[in-house]
Amino acid sequence: MTICNTENTMEVRELNKAEMSEISGGTFTRNTYRESGYHSVGISTSYHFFDKDEFKFMGKSISYEKANKIVKIADGVLEAMNTGCHGANQVNTTDQAFQRAFNSQLFLEFGIVWDGKPGTSF
Repeated sequence: MTICNTENTMEVRELNKAEMSEISGGTFTRNTYRESGYHSVGISTSYHFFDKDEFKFMGKSISYEKANKIVKIADGVLEAMNTGCHGANQVNTTDQAFQRAFNSQLFLEFGIVWDGKPGTSF
């Protein structure tokens, strides 16, 4: 009787960010914000199961990170404007006052101004 001893070797290699962005696809985890959160500040979304989710702001493709940064800015503006306000006194994303304040922050961060139109699913 002959015994064959086989040895399997495996090399582990980590991918860099550029390589990961080429292969990354859909995910089983949720995005940072709800779809309504993205839509309320003008970001249109297209969610995919196996492919990367897509985000557009005023018709132009943006990254997941930029979409999250825009919503984070909006959340900060809403929090600042609504400090001490309750109920009907609170400002929301459709109010002109919010849009002016939000645009001032968007312009400082990205050099863009939102047209005030909500995002959609595409």
